[in-house]
Amino acid sequence: MKPVFKFLLLCSLALAFSSCEDVVQVKLDEGSKLYVIDAFINNLRSDQVIKITHNSSYFSNTDPLGVSGANVVVVDLTDNKQYNFAYTSNGNYVYSGWLTDTIAKVGHDYQLMVQIDGNLYLASTKQKRAASIDSISVVMDDGSFGFGQPANKNDTTFLCVLYAKDKADAVPDYYWVKTYRNDTLFSASGDINLNIDGTGGEITTASVDSLEFTPPSTLLGFKKYRKNDRCRVEVHSIMKDTYNFFVQAQSQINNGGLFATTPENVKTNLSGPKGQTKAVGWFSVSSVATKTVLVK
Repeated sequence: MKPVFKFLLLCSLALAFSSCEDVVQVKLDEGSKLYVIDAFINNLRSDQVIKITHNSSYFSNTDPLGVSGANVVVVDLTDNKQYNFAYTSNGNYVYSGWLTDTIAKVGHDYQLMVQIDGNLYLASTKQKRAASIDSISVVMDDGSFGFGQPANKNDTTFLCVLYAKDKADAVPDYYWVKTYRNDTLFSASGDINLNIDGTGGEITTASVDSLEFTPPSTLLGFKKYRKNDRCRVEVHSIMKDTYNFFVQAQSQINNGGLFATTPENVKTNLSGPKGQTKAVGWFSVSSVATKTVLVK
């Protein structure tokens, strides 16, 4: 719960138990204006999109307004190559040159440069190596995974299980596993599937060349499919700081209830000029291992 909501609740309770007839007007702080830059790109041969919006006010029911007129460039610092993103609509800036060249390359260092109204915003990252996907297994949802029987026994559903491998050496790898059904990304609030070295923590002393991913990451959030659905899985390699960004974001999304902690600003790897409009968000470049299976 945002502090402003807590404040309003306390004000309401105070007024309910008060015999005072004076009208109390509460002026809400709408917060400072921010640019929100969502810059997650990868080595897939598809359009790469960086989205820039304004932050919304506390009680706005509308989508954030897109920012047009920005100059958006990703620089491969290793190869000294520049990739220009062109504005389309709704704050989306797109690179479509993937037919001839993918932006992301393993081991390369990258910098994001966004210029808005003469102000320059910067972020840096590195692309990490990819995992490998062996297969995706389709199993009937019969309750054997410990979540009980399906709600409707006449409606047969299936679960998909990922079989993937992490390179086993002294270098830790951080992964973000994205799951799709018929090209629609599962993206429920707080549903961010992360792992380290395919499991729950760093493994630097493995005796074999590669390690199998383990549950719960491989169970893909227990998402359900029906016959003729397509299950697609993408395993994105990410930096440790990107992993920590997701962990913090997930914690804030799920921060509620009796034991909720004080909300905090989610970190950003973007920097900008002092005294100007601040930019928040994240810049990441990923290697992606992907596989699709037809449910039948």
